[in-house]
Amino acid sequence: MKSHLFLVALSLLAACTPKSKTGNNDNTNNNPCPGTQILCGETCVDPMTDDAHCGGCDRPCQQYAHCRGNGSCVLECPLGFTECGDTCAALSTDPAHCGECFRECAAGASCVEGDCDEETCFESLSEAEAGTLPADIVVVVDNSGTMGDEAASVQASMHALVATLVGSGIDAHVILISADSTEDAGVCVPAPVGSGNCPADENLPAFRHVVREVGSTNALELILSTYPEWSSSLRQGATRNILVITDDNSSMSAATFTSSLIALDPSFTGFKFSGIISPYEVDEADCILCEFLGTCNTGSCDKCCGTDTLLNLLCTPLPAEDGTVYRELIQATGGIEGNLCVQDFQPAFTDLATAVAWESAVECVYDIPAPPDGEVIDYDRINVDYRPTPADDPQTIYHVPGGAEDCGPEGGWYYDAREPPTQVLFCPATCDEVTANLSAVITVKFGCATIVR
Repeated sequence: MKSHLFLVALSLLAACTPKSKTGNNDNTNNNPCPGTQILCGETCVDPMTDDAHCGGCDRPCQQYAHCRGNGSCVLECPLGFTECGDTCAALSTDPAHCGECFRECAAGASCVEGDCDEETCFESLSEAEAGTLPADIVVVVDNSGTMGDEAASVQASMHALVATLVGSGIDAHVILISADSTEDAGVCVPAPVGSGNCPADENLPAFRHVVREVGSTNALELILSTYPEWSSSLRQGATRNILVITDDNSSMSAATFTSSLIALDPSFTGFKFSGIISPYEVDEADCILCEFLGTCNTGSCDKCCGTDTLLNLLCTPLPAEDGTVYRELIQATGGIEGNLCVQDFQPAFTDLATAVAWESAVECVYDIPAPPDGEVIDYDRINVDYRPTPADDPQTIYHVPGGAEDCGPEGGWYYDAREPPTQVLFCPATCDEVTANLSAVITVKFGCATIVR
């Protein structure tokens, strides 16, 4: 009987609880935003007029639709387009609405001037590399006395780095240059990346540990001088990646290191350099002030101030010097910069894994080739297909005539701003989707009637 009454009470409570009319992030009872605006994430928006939050948070209007004063999406087809259900269609070129709404051409056919056309197209193909993708990563960890906490973070995060790479379809070989666990700031990488034994953690062929004590400023010199000890772990065709973790700067210049490395091994041409480094100089007086105010290791103090690892008493700068040489290498090679002061290296490791996977992805920009002699490319006759895997049926990536500014959550492709156009570019949503798929195949077809959503 009690359980029956309990269920009745729950039913009455549910019936009396009002539902939000503006989505999951509506702050009706405690709204920090002015007027009729609501908080979506960290931004105040007007759900009556915001195209991305129409009628509530995270409710984007479809392409060619806009949020009008009553909080609903209203389709507004541009000149030359016809409203067909909930979309705008170019009846002269859209194979789903060829000549009239909902008149669909057969598979593989194009719509030319309102009639279905099955002509053959010239194709440009981009395909992600098949199979498991190899990546060789050299990781150097500063073992100087101020790096005790950082070494522990590296040790905790290293196997997650490789796990992220493997989960992305990457065959990773990691070469670690660092003192081992017999030293205070040494590193022992746990299983399954390492062997599971410390200090003898080497686990070939996927993980090689070159045991060297790395000083504050000699990480780049050690990469060059120890090359004979780890070069056998490098594989032909693998991407080349270097990661240095240090609280100091380098005594060797970026230009000298780059030229010396490529002279030593030309396969490092085009390598990516990443670093977890000091983000800026820190004044010791600022950290002392934090200690005086009792704010060291709190949000009120500079993140680059922390309790010293030697006595565990004083509030001192975590970095020894701004890593300007490493930052120069990062910027020159397009690598990833992580913040040493955060003391959580997993986000930087995840970014590195993502960047390594990106190197093997399909492209998001395609040059329009020169036409054969005596012919002219019709820029209204270009189509783009996407196959998640080579065995899948092609999916049409639709043209967005308005260009980048009209790209929405549905994605698509557009021409560059030049006249005549020279490139086909993917909208951000489409680029994110196809590059995340390491089995993707993109086909750009030239000479057919352009398919427009």
